Amino acid sequence: MSRGQQFTTHGFRNLLFFLLCYLFISPFLVHYPSVAILAHSLLSLTLFFSVWAVQKHQNYRSLAMVLLIPVLALYWLGLYEIIPFDLLSAYVLLALFYKLLISAFAGQLIRSKRIDVQVIFGTLCLYLIIGLFWGALYSLLYQLSPGSFSGTLLETEKDSLLTTFNYFSMVTLTTLGYGDITPQTHAAGALCQIEAITGQFYIAVVVAWLVGNFIADRQNN
Repeated sequence: MSRGQQFTTHGFRNLLFFLLCYLFISPFLVHYPSVAILAHSLLSLTLFFSVWAVQKHQNYRSLAMVLLIPVLALYWLGLYEIIPFDLLSAYVLLALFYKLLISAFAGQLIRSKRIDVQVIFGTLCLYLIIGLFWGALYSLLYQLSPGSFSGTLLETEKDSLLTTFNYFSMVTLTTLGYGDITPQTHAAGALCQIEAITGQFYIAVVVAWLVGNFIADRQNN
């Protein structure tokens, strides 16, 4: 097996590793200018590995690669405020990129004929990507309307907007709700409601699907 084939075969495993690194490590780095670049580099690596986890089906991988270039370019330009509104554009493209990944990964999992470790990794990756998708939407909405959300965490973490809303998104997706960030407009509240419903629906459907397929595999064997 070639290196490229190995890269694709273990795509979900590699992606899950970088997703967890990005979510758990980057919040500790963004506060320090000297190492904050590592947090943004982790996001870039995560996005890169997400493309390799996409199978070559219905040109999803090609679309993901094409979209990844402007996403990274605008994101890095926005960090240093080189072009006006580039960070806003980056959030738009980042949300579209995550939406593409969600569609591609969901299709790959549905087409899986048996439950194996890669499928388990895939369901975990899809769940985390859904959380990051809403994190990008919250960041975009807050950029457009700063009064959409409020809370102590937003007041103290103004320089790490995406990281903050990724945290808020994961909390909302799991319906945990600490209350440190709260929606203040109908649009923000609607996004939160939809994400919470999606999180509960995902867990119920995926668990039922995994158990059903596992039982079917056992019966066939």
